[in-house]
Amino acid sequence: MRYTMLLLTALLGAGAFGQNLGEIRGRVLDPDGNTLPSANVYTKVAGELVGAYTDLDGKFVLKPLPTGIYSVTVSFMGYKTQELIGIEVTPDRHTPTGDIRMSVGNELGEFEKIEYRRKLITPDDPSRMTLLASEFEDDPTRKNPIQFISKNFAGVTASPNGDGLYFRGARTENTVTFLDGVKIAGAVPSVPPSAISSVSVYTGGLPARYGDVTGGVIVIETKSYAEVYEERRRRAMADERQAQ
Repeated sequence: MRYTMLLLTALLGAGAFGQNLGEIRGRVLDPDGNTLPSANVYTKVAGELVGAYTDLDGKFVLKPLPTGIYSVTVSFMGYKTQELIGIEVTPDRHTPTGDIRMSVGNELGEFEKIEYRRKLITPDDPSRMTLLASEFEDDPTRKNPIQFISKNFAGVTASPNGDGLYFRGARTENTVTFLDGVKIAGAVPSVPPSAISSVSVYTGGLPARYGDVTGGVIVIETKSYAEVYEERRRRAMADERQAQ
């Protein structure tokens, strides 16, 4: 009996962790715009390297990655190492970096930092809009899910009585929330903002897994271990700098 309970706990934990996984995709080019095969691309998850080499088309995929903010490093002999910072991975989808163009470098260890700019709506999934924790940490409405969602997502409005949401005309009773993959009908659950990794909203064109929903879909993902680890690491580094 005890073994069965431990096994069920492990399976449930693995399922919950799987809900938070995403990936980073991109393409590496040389200074002339030609694809660059066999470039080394990597990032870190809780201090551990996750890497890949570009294929013949210069493309790469880094996966699986828990939701969070990443820096992706690209290196190739004879070129400056590129570090693309601020890439935010959201659950159950890929984050495109676009084309990464290398620059000629002569010195060992020479590198360039590039700031990644994320779009609220991506061309491959226009019905889904996503906000990450870093994008709403200063939003005064973040503690009220109705106000927060109606304010930040186009096509969503608060109901007249203020206790529900209308998605492009669909009524509150037709709206469903998924919290870490668990379906919750009715009112939008109140989750502490500090525990939220991302909030996504579908206003149309729902994926097959949401096929039985006739209104809008809200997807709330809480922070993974990797995100908590990274936050604590950054906080510790900031404290050290202040102490100096």
